[in-house]
Amino acid sequence: MRITYSDARRGAKQADLCDDCAGSMPGPACYNAGGQEPTVTDCALVLGYIDPAFFLGGAMALDVEAATRAVSDRVARRLGLGLEEAAAAVIAVATEKWVGAIGEITVNQGIDPATAVLVGGGGAAGLNCVAIARRLGCRRIIIPAVSAALSAAGALMSELSAEYARLAFTTARRFDAHRVNAVLRELDQQCHAFIAGPGAGSVEQTIEFAVEARYPHQIWEIEVPVRVSHLDEAGDLAGLIQDFHATHRQIFAIDDAGSDVEFVTWRARVHCRLHRDGEQPLRLDAGGERVASRRRAYFPGTGWVDTRVEQFAALAGQAAVEGPGIVESPFTTILIDPGAAAQRSPSGGLVVSL
Repeated sequence: MRITYSDARRGAKQADLCDDCAGSMPGPACYNAGGQEPTVTDCALVLGYIDPAFFLGGAMALDVEAATRAVSDRVARRLGLGLEEAAAAVIAVATEKWVGAIGEITVNQGIDPATAVLVGGGGAAGLNCVAIARRLGCRRIIIPAVSAALSAAGALMSELSAEYARLAFTTARRFDAHRVNAVLRELDQQCHAFIAGPGAGSVEQTIEFAVEARYPHQIWEIEVPVRVSHLDEAGDLAGLIQDFHATHRQIFAIDDAGSDVEFVTWRARVHCRLHRDGEQPLRLDAGGERVASRRRAYFPGTGWVDTRVEQFAALAGQAAVEGPGIVESPFTTILIDPGAAAQRSPSGGLVVSL
């Protein structure tokens, strides 16, 4: 899961899940920058999840009274709910929004999210990651040490890559091997030109081929890996056809092995690895860290609880935070709901088990 938020230096929200009602400017009511609409940030503040004196490591003070007024006037009174119920309901709606978004790229593609590990990215990810994981059936969550800046960190750590595509329509029963191989050869040349150009000096290079294919009369194609760079033997085509049927079955739970297959667009992806494992580890400057403490926080179904608050950087490798609890840093706040537990991983991230 990737939960994004705007850069805090440009008026963003550490814990705001891209609140459409407020935007980065004027932002949540608690910013005292002119915002009147209650946001997820305001609700998290009302529920005790965020320390108003430690937002962004204390660089920015939050107004609890302004957040309370916004949630009370705009949500609680209009719905006839208590303040805590209203704030928790807003976060529950945000949770369902993300559950639906994740469902579109998992369940709708034939993938069971319960078999996956949820990875939280962005300063807001920790506020409802446990609730999201429980709705999806995930048993484990990973919050990387650089999760608050995961997109930027990913750009620095990721491989240099490029993708090339060529249209060459043919069918399994009347396969034009000469034309297809000419296209694959051209794509391969483009990939090697990339390696020699932008990828020069990379420590490792890989090239992968794929084709977008479909059954006749289907509207959408699906992408199927092409295991070879040149289809020489009859077995190469037979393997490609079998891979298409298997991929179709994996996505849609059905296939038609007796049907013809239409191959439409051929693709090649080149990846240039720039760093070896263990090189240039990324860290966020954790200046402003504090000692462990306690504060009252509200958990749906439990109510107000005297909650243990641990500092992300200070957690020992084997020390677990049993829910209800909160793990915070100058960059993010991670809510450990009742029944969950969290501890630091050897790589420096936080692993939450449900």
